[in-house]
Amino acid sequence: MSSYPYSRIKDDIKKRIMEGEWLGETRLPSSRHFAESYKSSVNTVEKAIKELCGEGLLKRDNRRGTYIEEGMLSQLGHNRSGLIAASVIGIENPLWATALRGIEDTLRLHGFHLLSYSDDRSLDKLESLIKGAVAKRVDGVIMSPIFDPDHMERNERLYEYLRANGIKVIFLDRHLYHSDIPYVTSDNVSGAYALTKMLLEKGHRRIMFVRNSNVSTFNERLLGMKQAFFDSGLEFDNALDALIPTEHENFEEEFESYSARIAEEIRARGCTAIFAANDQIAEAVIVALNELGMRFPQDISLVTYDALNLNRKLMLDVTGLNQPFYEMGRTAASQLMKLVEGKELLSVQGQICKADLNLGSTIGPVR
Repeated sequence: MSSYPYSRIKDDIKKRIMEGEWLGETRLPSSRHFAESYKSSVNTVEKAIKELCGEGLLKRDNRRGTYIEEGMLSQLGHNRSGLIAASVIGIENPLWATALRGIEDTLRLHGFHLLSYSDDRSLDKLESLIKGAVAKRVDGVIMSPIFDPDHMERNERLYEYLRANGIKVIFLDRHLYHSDIPYVTSDNVSGAYALTKMLLEKGHRRIMFVRNSNVSTFNERLLGMKQAFFDSGLEFDNALDALIPTEHENFEEEFESYSARIAEEIRARGCTAIFAANDQIAEAVIVALNELGMRFPQDISLVTYDALNLNRKLMLDVTGLNQPFYEMGRTAASQLMKLVEGKELLSVQGQICKADLNLGSTIGPVR
């Protein structure tokens, strides 16, 4: 058995590269040399190196050997701090923790370090974090913008404050309308389109879309839903767009009252299926259905975004889309590195990552 398992070899080679053991066009030791030093097999070392090449950290030349990929590691200097700040809803949230891991994995390849923060969807806290990031002279910021219709000017001032201090910004998960800040999100329109088509094929026509704000992600999901109706030759009843506002985006403190309000809307609108805009809203919908004595999919069908997070928490199998938060984090970090390194973004302003479908067991035919 190898003294060094494959994953440890890969991590150690990456660490030695980041610490500058091999620079520029210096050729790395051969796989046989690595195998001897790690007391491992050549095949195990080859697997580690192949993956590092696939990640863009190394390059191989069949005649010359293995080298560090030119341009992958940033040469810090020019007054750079080597620090990137990322602000998310909650570090303890599994989805956002996954995004942070994707960000950190990419930054490490470029020789940058991550400072992660939780803003809890509070503009006051976000402002404090941004001022702290500027004080630490970070080179860039990745954030999920907070949508507050009563304080949009304050939002704009925060982003302009970052720009005025020469700090590059990338939005993650959502974006602000009329803003030129690049962003990375999931395929909200096509994902919602696919979920709606599944409901329509089961005969559902009265599908209620439940949301609590006008954030870009929710609007895009509603657009995908409406497009599915249109392409099926059906008319979407706008009365089924149930915008039930909450004081805060994260309505944990309002959860009980919000669930009761959803129950009222279900009674009033007479729907046969519900499309929850995200997992927290879906959880409130489930409480409302229990209050009404309704079962899914027997009495009503249910789909949601971020189904994995919901299903893990409640031990259910709700049908829905799972956003690729790790890939979104990696993509956002890659885009930010291009900006920090002075490279133009050759792609469109918004980068879209494909979500995964969880078929689940909460869609049934109309009774």
